[in-house]
Amino acid sequence: MLHHFENGWKAAQSFRDLNELFGKGTISESQCRDWFARFKSGDTSLEDKPGRGRPSDFDDQALLASVEEDENLTTRMLAEDSNVSQSTVDRRLKKLRSVKNRWMGSPRALVQKQIVRIFCCETNKHHF
Repeated sequence: MLHHFENGWKAAQSFRDLNELFGKGTISESQCRDWFARFKSGDTSLEDKPGRGRPSDFDDQALLASVEEDENLTTRMLAEDSNVSQSTVDRRLKKLRSVKNRWMGSPRALVQKQIVRIFCCETNKHHF
């Protein structure tokens, strides 16, 4: 994109070219315009600027370790242990590509009704 800017391209041209070259959705037109505005102001560094607000001090690795240690923990329990809100835990798990509360139903903790249901499904699946 910087190459496009330095060669006199417009942001819209660069947007079309980048999405054609690297695939649709590579960059949005507004992102392209923002980068071009930044280049025009004299800032040609390709590093992202730090985000607004204070940096997060939340430890994602500790959260993952807790989840791996005890698969039966709920997001509420994780939030209490981490001293953050449940919505923070939800967001962090989603960011880490975890599924919300996926560990709530551990196979070791199946109740009898669930075991019977699984058995019935397994024995009858060849009928479908």
